[in-house]
This record gives sequence, structure tokens and C-alpha cells, in this order.
Amino acid sequence: MTEDRTREPRTSARLSAEARKPNRSDLWLVAALTVGSLIFAVLYEGSGFWEFKAPLWVVCVLSIAVTVPLLWRRRFPNFVAWLITTLYVTAQILQMMEPGVSQIVLFTSVYAIGAFRYSQRAAFISRCLLCLAILIYVIVSAALQFQDLGDLTFVQFAAATGVTFLINTVFFGGAWLFGNRAWKQRRLLEELRAANEEVREQEQQLTRQALDLERVRIARELHDGVAHHIAGVGIHAAAARRSLEKNPDKAKESLQVIESSTRETVDELRALVYTLRDTDSSTDVTAATDATAASGGQTAERPADTATAASTKGNPGLGDLPELIESARRFDQTVEYTTIGAPRPLTPITEMSIYRVIQESLTNCSRYAGASAEVDVRLRYGSTDLEVEVSDTRSAGRPASAAPDSVQADSGLRSTSEGLGLGIVGMRERMNALGGSLEAGPKSRGGWIVRARIPYPRSTAGHLSPESPAKAST
Repeated sequence: MTEDRTREPRTSARLSAEARKPNRSDLWLVAALTVGSLIFAVLYEGSGFWEFKAPLWVVCVLSIAVTVPLLWRRRFPNFVAWLITTLYVTAQILQMMEPGVSQIVLFTSVYAIGAFRYSQRAAFISRCLLCLAILIYVIVSAALQFQDLGDLTFVQFAAATGVTFLINTVFFGGAWLFGNRAWKQRRLLEELRAANEEVREQEQQLTRQALDLERVRIARELHDGVAHHIAGVGIHAAAARRSLEKNPDKAKESLQVIESSTRETVDELRALVYTLRDTDSSTDVTAATDATAASGGQTAERPADTATAASTKGNPGLGDLPELIESARRFDQTVEYTTIGAPRPLTPITEMSIYRVIQESLTNCSRYAGASAEVDVRLRYGSTDLEVEVSDTRSAGRPASAAPDSVQADSGLRSTSEGLGLGIVGMRERMNALGGSLEAGPKSRGGWIVRARIPYPRSTAGHLSPESPAKAST
């Protein structure tokens, strides 16, 4: 019987050509059924329980012939089912087939029509015709037996015929229903797999878009920072030109400032432009995985008033931190701000990056730690770098489900409905671009901590004084 390969939308769950090829499990199934059929044939012949009208070797050959076609039941389900049914019925009429394992082979072939169909219509028509052929065979057999009742009464014959009809109905009906069930389960699995792939693609796309937006913002801030440097260079260049003849020492000082400022500008440009151009790096490819597993599900969302204030005032710096702290306190958080060590002169890009790290961390504390949380913000001016630390202590009544995503990721209970971790990704990119580092994770005693280290600019690092014990708190 020819295969109908028409595709029916919304109703067909077609297998790929590779999936329809015989595999190792098919070989094991056919081998087991073949061996079982041969064993049954030998036992029936030896015990005389079932009378064969052919030599044993013919019965064994037919057992093999009726089982081997199951190897191709995925590729040609209709043809295989009709072939096996024809061999089975013919062998049963001629009494050359053992009735045990061969019935399992027949059941499997009818089941395959529904489970591995190419078309729902073709499968339905094929099984209807197959059941009709079996029904005709049963009726003809009953009629032949009725002509030779022997010692059986009519009631006994009717009962035996009814049992035969019921057995065949259950047999082929079960193969029909189980085949449909397998096909529906495969279709559901394919739909779930397709939906999962679509969700993953959308998540990756959203991640790439968020990172691109973050890079655009960094580029805008970089432009403003470079403009600040260039403006200073212009002022000192004008001062050097005017004092070159009358005050060479003053001109030399201005030229030194120009040299230092241009070097800082070149360093910042080289670091940040390299980061902005590295769109094919592992950060883009594995941003969601890295941010979720290592950094937590903290997003780039910020309180509206804080973001608006920062955007209206231009590029923020360390001088804007008190206002940022007060803004966080308006959300009923207890925020302690501490500066340790003697402040060092920093470039605008460095100050802005530190501000963004603290801003993002406070936003995440507000979102995950909740109201009434205690937050500590510390700036430590070390001998070679500046350390920023923001930690929170979750209140006793805060539910565990409100923890950052990375806490849930570490415990294997991460909720995919929470953030993608893009806030941490943006902070880490800022620190890496300036030669620093960032760590984020849960504290051993509860809560969350973000620690960033950023080296001092070249001009500051070259004239560092011993660290002062000075300490300021707000």
C-alpha cells in the first residue's frame, strides 16, 4: 500500500528522515521477538499442543519473515502493517505459524500505523481497511467452522464465535488507540520543544538588546567624559601658549597637565572602545547563563526618580553619592554610607562607573531585600585601587522567594520569571573596561554583597601618598 506523505497542518507530527531509520533499539526488539517466536514454534512442535501442517523449518522461516519487517515500521508503517498482516493471516490459515509471539508482532505493526503516521487521513483509512479485512477473515473462518460443527452445539459455536470477535476487537482496537496516543504524545513533545527553543531565542535576543543598549549608554557617557578631558586640554593649551615666553615654568606645568590628561583619555578610550566593539565576545553569547548562575537575577531597572535625576544633571560622580543615598532612604531602607581612607583624585569616567555600580546595587537591594532592609555602602581608598562594597541584610520577615536569582540558582530553585541578570553584566563590563573587577553573591550570614575594585588612574597612581586612616560616614 502506497504511503500518503501529505502534510496536514496542526494534526501531523512528522518524524525526520533520520528518526525514521532503523536504530539499535529496533534491532534489539526484532531480535527478541524473532527468538521468542522460534522458541514458541519449537515448544509447540515438541509438545504437540499446536498442530503444524508444515515442517518445523518452514514454521521457523515464517517466524523470521513475519518479524523482520518491523525494522522499517517507522519509515513505511502502512506497508509493513499490511505485509505482516498478510503473512500472519496466510500462515494461520495454512497452520504454519505459532500463535504466541506472532500476535505481538501483528499488534506492533498495527500500532505503528498510528504512532509513525505520515498523514492522519492515510492512517485512518489504512487501519479501517485492515480491520475490515480481518473482520472478513473472521467471518469466513466462522462460516467454514459452522459447516463442520462436530460435537459442538449451536450455542457453543455462537459463544466461541463471540469470544473470537471480542478478542479481535480488543486486540486491534487497543493497537489503534495506543498508536494514536503515542502520536499525540510525540506531537505534544514537539510543540513543547519548539516553544522552549522559541523562549530561548527570545531570551538571548533580549539579552543582546539589553547589552547593546548598555553599551550605547556607556558610549554616550564615554563621549561626555572625553569631552571633559578635551575641554581641560584646550584650557591648559591656551594657558601654555600665553605664558610660553613670559612664564616658561607656568607653561611647562600646563604642558604636563595636558600630557597627563591626554594619556588618561587615551587609556580610557582604548579600554572602553575595545569593550564596546567586542560584540561577539563570550559576554554576548553567555550573558544570560553567566549572569544567572554567577551573578543573580538582578536587572537593570532603577527607581524612576533616581534615573531621572542622574539624566538631568549629566554624568554623575562621587559628589552625587549623598543625593543617591538619600534617594534610596526614601524607599524606607536604612543605608549607611562610609568612606575609608584619604580620597584620591579620579577621572570622570572612573567616578561615573563607581556611581553606576552603587546605583545599580541600591536598586537591587530595594527590589530583593525589600523595605526596612539594612544596607551598607563603603568606599575604601587603598594604596593601589579603590574598593566599592554594597551589602544588605534581609529583614527577618522577608520571604526566601524574594532573594536574588543567583541565590536560587545556587540552590537549584531559580525562578525563570525573575530577572535576566543584566544589571550585574553591565556593572562587570564597566569594571573590566577600566581594568577592575566585580564580585557579586550571597553572604554566608544572609543577604547579598557586591564588591568592585578599580585601579587608580595613571596620574593618581604615580603620586600616591600613604593611606590615611581618615574615615567619614553619613
